[in-house]
Order: sequence, then structure tokens, then C-alpha cells
Amino acid sequence: MPDLNTFKLEGTKLVPINRFNLEPAKPSTSFTAATLKKENEFKVIEHPIIHSIEIKPVIIGFPIFESYFPLIEDDSAITENASFKDYFKNDITLFFPQVEIEPNNGTLFYYENVPDKSGNRAGLIGKVTLKYSIKNKELQASQKSITLNLREAILNLKVNRDFVKVNGIVNTTTQEIQFDLIDEAVKIAFLNLVSNLNDLKCNLDLFFDFKGYTKLKRNFLFAKDIAFIKQNVIKKDLTTAPTTITPKATLISSPLMVKSAVNRMAPKMAISEIQRENSIRADVQEEYVKSTFLLKINKILSYPIGTNPATSLYKTIGGGFTNIPFNLNDDFSQFKQIFVSGFNFDKLSIYKSMVQPNTFLLISKVYSLSKDLNTMKPCISTIFHAYEEGAGTTEEISKISFQFAIGPNLSDFDLAKLKIALLNNNFIDGDTADYFDKVQFLFPNDIASEYEVSGNYFLQQSDITTDGKHFLFNLSTENLSEASIMINALNNTITQYANINFKHKEIKDSSIIELNIEQTIGEIVEALIDNATKKIQINNQSISNCKLNSILLVYNQNVTYLNSTFFKNYPQLVSNDTKQLDFTAINPTASGDLKSVFFDFENIENISSEFSQVVSQSTAYNRYIQVQIKSQAAATARITIELTVLETGSKFTIERLKTEFSTPILFNFIVKNTLSNSTLISYKVNYYDKNDNLTGTKNDVFDFSKTSILTINKK
Repeated sequence: MPDLNTFKLEGTKLVPINRFNLEPAKPSTSFTAATLKKENEFKVIEHPIIHSIEIKPVIIGFPIFESYFPLIEDDSAITENASFKDYFKNDITLFFPQVEIEPNNGTLFYYENVPDKSGNRAGLIGKVTLKYSIKNKELQASQKSITLNLREAILNLKVNRDFVKVNGIVNTTTQEIQFDLIDEAVKIAFLNLVSNLNDLKCNLDLFFDFKGYTKLKRNFLFAKDIAFIKQNVIKKDLTTAPTTITPKATLISSPLMVKSAVNRMAPKMAISEIQRENSIRADVQEEYVKSTFLLKINKILSYPIGTNPATSLYKTIGGGFTNIPFNLNDDFSQFKQIFVSGFNFDKLSIYKSMVQPNTFLLISKVYSLSKDLNTMKPCISTIFHAYEEGAGTTEEISKISFQFAIGPNLSDFDLAKLKIALLNNNFIDGDTADYFDKVQFLFPNDIASEYEVSGNYFLQQSDITTDGKHFLFNLSTENLSEASIMINALNNTITQYANINFKHKEIKDSSIIELNIEQTIGEIVEALIDNATKKIQINNQSISNCKLNSILLVYNQNVTYLNSTFFKNYPQLVSNDTKQLDFTAINPTASGDLKSVFFDFENIENISSEFSQVVSQSTAYNRYIQVQIKSQAAATARITIELTVLETGSKFTIERLKTEFSTPILFNFIVKNTLSNSTLISYKVNYYDKNDNLTGTKNDVFDFSKTSILTINKK
């Protein structure tokens, strides 16, 4: 069920804004298709990682350094000569400084041949080295420069109307940038740097951060749930923290949102009405907050090879060279599949990059429903488009929409263990002292791989988009029977399976989608390390209980320690529960400062306990009933229930094994908005023994207007 603040006004209708807060992929380590841009670009975008903080005025006496902060009015693209007013001093105008790039210490490109165990040439290792400088422009007394700090550099190598992106190592102290290359990437970089063709020249993306002020954006629109209006529930503060909401109940309490469109009013009046009801003042002066912004600068890299080896920017172990030593192979292999002990092929496929050191493509064999990073609720919403009020003889139900997000079923604990396994299996390139920070993981979306969903008719009809390493499914249907099947599967935690097939050049791989609202993925344990007191504070951020199984500690110099016994008898963490862990209790032989902590955990979810509340919130057209199976004869091993909603003719089949008899079934169905409705459901119960022999059958009719519980008695 969507949160109440995820709607916007379009015309006279409130429509959902279907966006989930998901973990983004890392564009700095991706291989993506792009179009070469002829001109340099200056863009200002709000930083996607560092959160804004509210600034409170503080009086400081005798300042030593004077800082200037631009007032950013919007996030649109600007030119390199754009100017801003200073937030504190309106008479000061701020400009970006000039950024210049040059080869580092007379060396632009360096490479060596790598021998195999027989001493023969087995590959190439090289690097591109650059130096950057930030120079203030000539300014007047009332003009100042904005302070920039280089955060990231990306080398865009050009390959046959495509780009290969290489992440750089930035040293802000010496203002040096280094790009590590291996094998075919060495050849590509060299030919890009010496090319005389603009379409073959590589370019450099520099991302600088700077501080500035911007308006705090507020959302004044709130959606109203018809169920709350009918029950005259006292209004709650919709702006309170998510922890005050009853998340498990709201997940399925009314998966079908109902909206009213009887009394239409102008959009301006509708907004005013919503503001009055929620005590919102539109005339309150907007607040300004201090934020971190990113400035992207693109530089074309082009340096002729020259004729004098002594002054050449291109070098090998023997010094500078002026010839062209490489022949480009257009069909080079970017990735090679590897097998790592401890990680079975049925859980994960691993491919090592052949063009960038210590970069690995991961294809999880299972994709599951993802959690929202803020609310810790599953990223899924179901919206019922219908008019609840008014009577008529025509059908007024338009459609039902489902939106959900899936991602690879790999936790941070899994990825940390994989880094250790890569080291132990000799898959780390170069110096392994800081391998934990060097290793980079890519996912299929990062390399723009093709994908196809098969094996599930319902999911195959979805519109699919990508968001970082996640896939966003958006499905709308006017078939009420199909929609009810999907809703019943979600309500009763019946997994919907599908295949997702990936294809990228020489790579062909596949994974399984497991869509189940009680089997969601996402990090839920927050850990705060205090090396001074030798304690770790942990907090369960999820709406459900959490069971800890193991802990992986990473110290300085990447010393690791895995403890799988400490949590054997440790109690479950309830929602928002906070505990303290002592360093010595987890690792008695620890030495040095603790750098990172990773947990192997289980998220204990149970939405079936909310059945009674869901049944009570049935509407005139969206109905819920609870199916209960009484204790059966010892010989009965399986029961199937075939239900037919007489009003619509929709048919459903439910199966339960003996171990599941005691778990109630939440059954949802939708009836049409007609003048006279039938309230009967015919059902047939089949009883089977352990050998799947039919031992009995029962046919009956159930009136859902009189009771919401359908009981299956003993045969």
C-alpha cells in the first residue's frame, strides 16, 4: 500500500507518484552506451548521497577564515560563467574557478607487458596519469570564487560508438589522478589519446562538490483513504516519523486504494482544501538549508604522440616511445567467468573484468522484493482505480495497478565475504594490502545488459525500468480475476516465480525472480562503531523482528574476523531495538581499530497475523474473506478449494498441505459496480491422502454478506 504522501494532483484527480527510495548503482564503475558530446558541460546537481542539514544561525566572534556560500535557486544546467549571489552577503557575487588538466610529471600514459608462468606475454597493465589545478579567475573586490573539492574522476574511453568508463584514483593532496588499465583497455586508452578524430578522442568527467544554500522543498498534498473517512477515525499527524505508523498492517490493510470523484472541484480549490484540513499554511516563508552539490566538468583528452622519445608523454619500462605498438581488436572480451570456492553457481555467477583491475560483474541467481531505504517497508504498491460513492447501473471500475521493485539477493555480508574469497583464490590484481577498498562490484544494469522476463504471464505484461541495480515493475490490468490472483498471492505470501535472462556480448546468464512480500531484501541492521569505548551499537531499523546469525569484523590493514557462534543464543531484535556489543566479547584477540562491521541476519516477517484487521476493512467492491481449515482426519494430507464468485464468474483454486492447515487464508476478490449484486460464492473442497488419492469431495455455497469467515470442516 503506498504511503499517504506519494500522490500528486493532476487536474481533479489524485494520482500516485510511483518512486521508491532504492540504493543507486555506481555510475563511476559502469560500462554504458552514451553519445559523445562535442562541448564541455557545466552542470549543478544536488548531491545524491550527502543529506542536507538545517542551518541554524550561530554568532561567531572574530572569524579567522571567511567562507562564501552560493544561493542555488534551482538545479538546472548552467554555463561555466554562471554567477550566484552569496547567501550571507547579497552584495557578493560568486563564480566557479578555472579547472585545468595536464599530464602528471611529464607522463601521460605508461604500460608494461605481463608475463605468464612460462615467461611469455600474457597481457598488459598500464595507467593514465593526470594532474589537475584549480585557479581563481581575475575577479573584482565584490566577486569571490566558490570553493571546489574533487570527489571523483571518470575516464570515458571511446570504443566503436560506445564508451568504456574507468574509475580514477584521486589524490586531493597532490592533485593527482590515476586510471588503472589492464589488457585491451591499455590499447583503447592509447589509441584514444593519440587520435586525430574527434569522435575517437576520450574525455574526462570531473565531479567537484561545493557547499551552497537552497530552498527546503515541501509537499503539501496528502491522499485520503476512504476507509478512514467512513470510520470517522481521528486524524493523525501524517508528518510524524515512519516508526509511529503501523507498517505491517498498512502493507495489506487495503492494497486497493479507493478514491472518490463525485464532487469535482478546481485544482486550486482542492489544494486549498487539503491544506486547511492538514493545518498547512502556504504563506509560511520557505526555509533555506545548507546542502552539498556536485559540479560536473568534462574535459577532452588529446595529446599527439610526438617524435622525440626523450620528451614523449607515452612511456614503458624502457622510457618514452613514439611508435604505435597496439592493434585494436574490436571483439575483445570484457569479462571472463571465474569460479570462487564457497560461492556456488546456483547462488551467484561471477565475471572478472578484462579491462579494469579488481572489477567483478555479479549476477545473483535470485532476485527478490526490495525494501525502501527510509521506511524499511517492501517496495510494492497496489492501487484500485474506482469510484466508491454513488450508485448506477454501469460498471465504473477502470483498472488495477501494481508497482514493485526487485533487486539481487546479495547482502553486504555476502559481498564482504566474497572480497575475502577473491583474495584467498588469487583473483586480486596488484598490491593486496588494501584489497577491501580496491574491489568494485558491477551488476547487469551497470553494463547496460539486455534482459527479458519469461515464465510468468502476469509479470511478462509489466512495463519494466531500471533504477540502479534494481528493476521497477509497473503493471496495470482491467481483468479483475487476474488482479485478484495477484493480490491473493501477496496477501498469503505465495511466491510468484519468473525467469529473468541477461545478455551482454559474450555473456548469457539467467536468474529467478521470487516475488514474496515476506521474503524481502535490504540492509536493516545499523551499526555504529566506537573504538574509544570498544563497543558496537546495533539497531534494528526494520518493521519486523530480526535474528542475527554471524558477524564479520574488518580492522585496519583489512584484517578480518568472522564469529558465527556469538549469536547462537542471542535474542531476536524487535523493531527499533538497540543493543550494545563489546569488542572483546565478539573477538577476544582483537588488536587495532575496527573499521567495518557486517551482519548475517534473518528478517522475521509475519503479515498473516493482520488478517482480522484486513477483513474488517473490506469495501463494497473490494472484498476480503478468511478461509479457515478445521482439524482434519489423520489420513488427509492435502486439500484443494475451488471458489467461484457468482457475480463475476471469477474462479480461484487454493491448495494447502497438512502442515499448512492451521494457517488461515486471506482471500480477496472484486465485484462490479452494478445495480444489484449477488453475494454468493460457490466452492468445492477436494480431500486427498498422502498418495494423492481423492478421498472425498464437498460442494457448498457461501454468502459473504453475512459472514467473512469460510470454514472448511472435517470430511
